[in-house]
Amino acid sequence: MPSEPLFASFFGSGSTQNESQIIILKNDLVAPVGLAPTYEFTPAPTNRTEQTALALILRWLRNQDASTDSQFILKPFEQSLEFRFNKWQRRYVSEIEIWQDDQISTLPNPNLI
Repeated sequence: MPSEPLFASFFGSGSTQNESQIIILKNDLVAPVGLAPTYEFTPAPTNRTEQTALALILRWLRNQDASTDSQFILKPFEQSLEFRFNKWQRRYVSEIEIWQDDQISTLPNPNLI
């Protein structure tokens, strides 16, 4: 099994987990000062689900295991400019790679990475 970052190192110093809960503080999803390229995420009681999910994905991208034996890889975003809903929008696409020993299954098994 590959080595990987500790939970609190990966998700932030305020993050914890036990058998029934995962706690990740919204403040830990804010981009650190000096991060290049950077992004904006402002923790608020009314953050939308997609805002928070994207901030979590960006944190994952920033802290993921970059070793050659990593089993869960989030690829950097690729950008394109597309006309949608009567306006130009920037489209960001990323890919997730999950590597597991061969088994007959339609979904990856979290217990095997």
